[in-house]
Amino acid sequence: MNDKNLIEVKLLNKTFTKKVGRHLFNRKVIPVHAVNNVSFEVKKGETLGIIGESGCGKTTTARMLLRLQKETSGEIYFKGTDLCKLNEKQTAKFRSNMQMIFQDPYDTLNPGMRIIDILMEPINAHLKGLSHKEKKAMVKESIEAIDLKPAERFIYRYPHELSGGQRQRIAIARSIILEPDFIAADEPTSMLDVSVRAGILNLLLKLKEKMGLTMMFITHDLTTASYMCDRIAVMYQGEIVEIGTTQEVINYPSHPYTRALVSVVTDLNHFIDNRERIILDGEVDATMEKKGCIFVNRCPFKEEHCEHHSPDFIQKEENHFVACSCLDKVPAGLPKEQIFDKKPVS
Repeated sequence: MNDKNLIEVKLLNKTFTKKVGRHLFNRKVIPVHAVNNVSFEVKKGETLGIIGESGCGKTTTARMLLRLQKETSGEIYFKGTDLCKLNEKQTAKFRSNMQMIFQDPYDTLNPGMRIIDILMEPINAHLKGLSHKEKKAMVKESIEAIDLKPAERFIYRYPHELSGGQRQRIAIARSIILEPDFIAADEPTSMLDVSVRAGILNLLLKLKEKMGLTMMFITHDLTTASYMCDRIAVMYQGEIVEIGTTQEVINYPSHPYTRALVSVVTDLNHFIDNRERIILDGEVDATMEKKGCIFVNRCPFKEEHCEHHSPDFIQKEENHFVACSCLDKVPAGLPKEQIFDKKPVS
């Protein structure tokens, strides 16, 4: 394992099953490929963004990293240890060092518990030798770290007595109270009012800098990813199709799916010029057999071989990789606003 990496993921797979058919006792069971041969690394101190439309496997990937779901196959190395080979007791020792911020704070905070009791839970689970006074001091410190001051005003409230933004801040406080090395944030602002989203994002950036956190930031919003992330991995139908630095992926999107995502974002003016909007035809189907390129049914550049051969990653720049067999169909030096002038291949 590279010493610069905190996490390394190798050929990670997660397959679910679902039953289809009208007859209750004669239904066909088909596989659903939620995550398919995903490999990547998360460097120490960086924020890796995972972007893609709903159902692409972003959250499932994060939940497997945090051991909230078991993988079908693959390897997940955290500080050199393969988490997939650990039993429950061994895994528990790593939980204090890996935390997750979920999408909806109200669903993840017990409505019948006070804030102080909610934040005491991880302390009681992992730091059993501390006195009640020491634990309470840790709770107050974590609440003030998320800019809810003074802490005494909040620790005896219940979740329903807080605003949505305050609840998410409490969820963040719970994730940092044990001072972990790694946090996965699963669309932490998507359930919040627009007026409070920037405050939550800036809080996460401040905590990352102050605590030296390594983060995975999951979102379907390319604008948010551009603001938060050092690198971006683009997922489509359970696979990573492009990964690179934020500037490279947004300024020079190379996979047809990434280009389509970038083309419909209107407020990335800091990163890109205006581009022609690209609307993809077709729908995502995670149950389809993986015979060739997963994007073939929606790709405007597809060729016959794309139907039968899965593309390998091609290195565009030092840290920019793309899984596409048709990159040569876009002439070098083509102005960015003209990338999608080509007609789809019939």
